[in-house]
Amino acid sequence: MLFLTVIGEMTPDQSSSKATQLIRVSYGLKDNYEFLRILNSTISNRGTDDQKKYFKRCVQHHIESEILHLQMDLGRSYSELRRTQGLLIQLYIYVLEDEIEELEVELGRLARLANGKEKTETKLYLRLGYREIAVAKQKLLVGKNIRPYLYLMKLQELAYSLKSLKQAEKYIVLLGLLHDSIDEFDKETRTFANMVHEVNRIIFNDREKYLRLLYDSHFDSYGTLDYYELIWKQPDLYELATGIPGFDPAYFRNPEEAKPPTFQ
Repeated sequence: MLFLTVIGEMTPDQSSSKATQLIRVSYGLKDNYEFLRILNSTISNRGTDDQKKYFKRCVQHHIESEILHLQMDLGRSYSELRRTQGLLIQLYIYVLEDEIEELEVELGRLARLANGKEKTETKLYLRLGYREIAVAKQKLLVGKNIRPYLYLMKLQELAYSLKSLKQAEKYIVLLGLLHDSIDEFDKETRTFANMVHEVNRIIFNDREKYLRLLYDSHFDSYGTLDYYELIWKQPDLYELATGIPGFDPAYFRNPEEAKPPTFQ
């Protein structure tokens, strides 16, 4: 009703421009939600304190752009949308570099553990795991080298990279069930619930690590509340007025708030 009222008070040209702007912002918000969702399980399950801090900042700006969108302040909503994308690019690269290094180390450890005790699927899982990491590296490199202002294209490549790493996590869990367990793995087990059961049943050392990898590979959160949902429930938007050095400067919805007080 608010949108129709605003449209009714405009000339045809203004109405068309406003409608186009509204569509652009609406689609941008959906894209940003998807990029946050893809990243969320990795942050929730295995994120460092810094990664969680930066992720919260991205979600806070996303919430701010949603609020401005609902208020039909489309220009500022779009600016916040773009700010969110710029921050997400930084965070994705940070997370991807850490994840690639960590998963390569884990695959190397499992390869050494399996040495001389290979089973039918061992080489297959190792090959597929390394292949997914190689794809992730390639997509990360592409994402970094796309022109800086093409935020959406960069994020699409970076999100693809993270999805590949989540596939690699599946093969790490399978290798763990084969070679880092105390009993034989039921190889017919492939549903998520059954995989969780098998990890709990036969993995003794580092069980929680494997469960976190398994949940992350299925875009789910292990044990605790989904971090994205937690931020939405308590967004603490006042924190935006305090900058994060090296990541995001202070933000004020009303630019007048940023001006120092004057005394007469």
